[in-house]
Amino acid sequence: MSTPIRAHVRREGLRLLSRSQIRRRHLSYGALGVQRPGFSFHHPSTPTTPSSKRLSSPSWNTLSRALSTSVTSKSINEGYAGNGVVGIVRESYNKWERRVPLTPDQVRALIAQSPASSPIKVLVQPANHRIFTDAEYVAAGATLQEDLSEACLILGVKQVKEENLLPDKSYMFFSHVIKGQPENMPLLQKLLDSNIRFFDYECITQGGESDGRRLVAFGEFAGIAGMIDTFQAIGQQLLQSGYSTPFLNSPSSYMYRDLVAAKFGVSSMGRDISNGGLPSSLEPLVFAFTGGGNVARGAREIFELLPHKYVKVSELEELKKVPGPHTCVYGVLVEQEDMVKLKASASSDEKIEKAHYRKNPSEYEPIFHTKVGPYVNVLVNGMYWDQRYPRLLTKDQIKGLYAAGNDGLLALADISCDIGGSVEFLEKSTSVEKPYFNYDPRTDEVTDKIRSEGIAVMGVDILPSELPREASKHFGDALLPLLPEILGANGSAEGGGVGVELTNSCITAHGELMDNFRYIEQLKSSAFKEQSLRSLRSVPEAEERGLVVELDGHLFDSGLINSVLDLMEASACEVEIINMSVRGTEGRSHAVLRVTGDKKEEVVNKVRDLVPLLPTAEATCSIHGGSRQAVVTDMSQKRVLVLGAGRVANSFAEYIGRGDDRKVVVAGNVDSEVRSVAAEAKHGEGVCFDVTSDKARLEGLVKESDVVVSLLPAPFHGMVGDLCINNGVNMVTASYVSPAVRELEQRCLDAGLSILNEVGLDPGMDHMSAMKIMDDVKERGGMIKHFSSVCGGLPAPEAATNPLMYKFSWSPMGVMTASQNSAVYLREGEVVKVEGSELLNSAEDLHAFPTMNLECLPNRDSLIYRDLYDIQEADTVFRGTIRFKGFSQLMYGIKKLGLLEDAPCDSDNWAGVVQGMLAKGGAASVEEFVAKHCPKSDAQSIADCLNWLGMNGADLKVAHPGSAIKSFCALLESRLLFEGDERDMVLMHHDIRAEFPDGTIEKHRSNLQVYGEVAKMSAMCKTVGYTAAIGAEMILRGDIVDKGILTPMDKSIYGKGLELLEEEGLVFDETCEVIKGARAA
Repeated sequence: MSTPIRAHVRREGLRLLSRSQIRRRHLSYGALGVQRPGFSFHHPSTPTTPSSKRLSSPSWNTLSRALSTSVTSKSINEGYAGNGVVGIVRESYNKWERRVPLTPDQVRALIAQSPASSPIKVLVQPANHRIFTDAEYVAAGATLQEDLSEACLILGVKQVKEENLLPDKSYMFFSHVIKGQPENMPLLQKLLDSNIRFFDYECITQGGESDGRRLVAFGEFAGIAGMIDTFQAIGQQLLQSGYSTPFLNSPSSYMYRDLVAAKFGVSSMGRDISNGGLPSSLEPLVFAFTGGGNVARGAREIFELLPHKYVKVSELEELKKVPGPHTCVYGVLVEQEDMVKLKASASSDEKIEKAHYRKNPSEYEPIFHTKVGPYVNVLVNGMYWDQRYPRLLTKDQIKGLYAAGNDGLLALADISCDIGGSVEFLEKSTSVEKPYFNYDPRTDEVTDKIRSEGIAVMGVDILPSELPREASKHFGDALLPLLPEILGANGSAEGGGVGVELTNSCITAHGELMDNFRYIEQLKSSAFKEQSLRSLRSVPEAEERGLVVELDGHLFDSGLINSVLDLMEASACEVEIINMSVRGTEGRSHAVLRVTGDKKEEVVNKVRDLVPLLPTAEATCSIHGGSRQAVVTDMSQKRVLVLGAGRVANSFAEYIGRGDDRKVVVAGNVDSEVRSVAAEAKHGEGVCFDVTSDKARLEGLVKESDVVVSLLPAPFHGMVGDLCINNGVNMVTASYVSPAVRELEQRCLDAGLSILNEVGLDPGMDHMSAMKIMDDVKERGGMIKHFSSVCGGLPAPEAATNPLMYKFSWSPMGVMTASQNSAVYLREGEVVKVEGSELLNSAEDLHAFPTMNLECLPNRDSLIYRDLYDIQEADTVFRGTIRFKGFSQLMYGIKKLGLLEDAPCDSDNWAGVVQGMLAKGGAASVEEFVAKHCPKSDAQSIADCLNWLGMNGADLKVAHPGSAIKSFCALLESRLLFEGDERDMVLMHHDIRAEFPDGTIEKHRSNLQVYGEVAKMSAMCKTVGYTAAIGAEMILRGDIVDKGILTPMDKSIYGKGLELLEEEGLVFDETCEVIKGARAA
């Protein structure tokens, strides 16, 4: 080699070790005195003894430069010849993901710059949600088509779905596989199995260096969008305080057509401030900016479009004394010394040495809340933070500022979006549609609406997607120069191969991980999956168990984890990966490795010496063991946390806890119920506390779990989901997707987690069984014209012995509340709306089960299922609730009487309550009341029901005098119980009609009829609990690989789910009537 550095490289087959591999192994072995057989690499003037100083000396830079021009890997190019055809996939990651890897103009330039002898062709999959239209791509010279199989290179922005990956191709997109998280390993495995050469944008760096500047990224657009979005929050907050300002007219970023329009809008707002001034009684508005990267620069770029002045922190106190009206806003750049100071220092102005701070954060204390906080109106946070460092602003600190009268903070724009991070009261991320929430420091209360008492908080975690046009152009401009070397003949081995930037960003090729990324294999192996439980417990046999190395920092981006694993691989010790996790938005990771063997102390000391040699890792290294306890865990069991011990929890625990490989922890607030549910599992444990209020204890249980199942009331699912995302744990619920859960969508996707909802009876089994029929129809070319689905939990006919013909196998309050929901459905092309007050008056006869006298009520909004089920062609879409005939009119009369209102009772006994309600209705008797207010109801039935419940006697006291409905539900629960020899029943019926192109009509009927087991498990408990347990089991087994907010409407979930339900005896009876050659009427 033409370099003063002597390198001896052993050939491995026909493949040379890559430059980065040599560099990495030199760092791992040569510098630390570990000799690897057949491989040596040293500088002539450098001894082979360990020396941390030499690796940071100029000779190391010389080595890097020499290698970058001397050694190139050819292995990734062989067999992937370029043919000049590139494909652009349709993005499917998120509805707001409108960005593209190449804009139409960039496509035009790519085509135009290609030589006539080998023109480049661009294929684009059709998509309606891109920021650029299909027509624009066609006009630029692209070919619009679904099939991308002709392309040698396929581009996307975010992850491509596994089922859409084409084998033997080259792909480029953001994959999030390099950290080795188990949830992303199915995608990596698919890339390997499909012989795909995969380049990750995240790994394309200047010169191919692991710590080099990223070349292909979305730049400062998060800061730009975040700053624009914050102006509206300021306007709303000031309006709440009685001030009308130009900020109120500033729309969110995504509402502008492009960045030019957005900047024009901000500039216009600035002119209004400059010309008219802000209200004279309003104090100077101060914007404080943290962080020095692209995020902060983008935010300041927008801020500087307003009339502004930058001031120093030392000038803030005097600035606040300047009277209005003010014709500009003020900015202050917050430096390190404005945030923290040495605990040993008496001065808050002493210059901070960043290197010392990063290495010794515990020696510093926060001062932002005293030095800057009292004077700031808008905090724009773009700084990096992790748990080692003092927070910028805690809840206690902001509460203290408010208590001292310093309540001027109007808005927090946390563009870094670090939940509970540097600004502690960023309690959740927000969505593009709803970018703010209100935080009141006085009460620690979070509300969705901005109020005068509190701070408007913005924490949108997909901000660049709000400016997809410019973000895409910026991204494509960086990507475009890299493409010709892949697309042309030089994309193959014969052409000399791709450059070092792409070579070192290639993760897979030829069904193998590339050298730079071979460490992932250890993380994705089945052994590792079994070992990477999050629960780390202490055991006393530490010395026998070996030494434990705990690493925290930028382990992957810096290459530190590569070097550590190589070092351990070369030793004679046995190494076990106990835990590997990633947290935060800056790629920080945490690893726990156990080392055993005679030379464990030696290898552990070498690891400790290695860490400071890579300053870009900003890593810490802790050693456990010897005389101390080592961190180990039971690797054999998956840990399932069940929240709630109500009516369906027993069946869940029984199913999920059947094997020795499951540990079921049940948490609830009634000790006897918790112990009863936990006893259903082979390895069960009960924990009794208030799950809904003791958040700290709940989080401790969540972080120890592999999956969390929330059987709590639906309003608590959002809180549980937030904890699960923060701690990297998947979650399951049997409830409908609530707005609070839906807001977690992007955070869930970013974390690579699954929150599986609607896996119960209804919703749950109804989705799965209906979608099975409808997907089959669609696959055969048919369309759904009629969809009706009804479900109900009832007493078995022999147990329906009371006037209501109903008994409770679940919450009475849930039944009463559901009976007052508004409903809307589609019938023969006409939309039918039913107000909640009239729902019980809208029941219709149901003949699906001929041996029973039944009726059904419409259930909530059926229209949404046209989109959810993809049956837009249907002219009837109805979902309903089954009851025995007569129930609805009886309950309608009771409702009209006032027993379902959340209002105080007029008496402490039921006779007095009923008489008071009759009097309010202008009636002296039930018969007179019914005749006036609900003539369709049967007065005698209502009177008989009230008498049967005991409501005609003054000696029966109400349970909750403050609420009629709570008292009535308590009475129902005490009277409408199943006796020991009675059983319940679950009924479900689908009526689905399909039409085919040849005129054939299919009428599908699907019935489910399940009876409970006397004195054992109710039908409701079985159908809800088993379905939820099957959902959790599928996540634990890896059967569910999709991420985000999920429901069981996809075949990948319902297919296996129905099979497992059938094994438990939960089987649908399906029939199909075929009418040949008919036409739908």
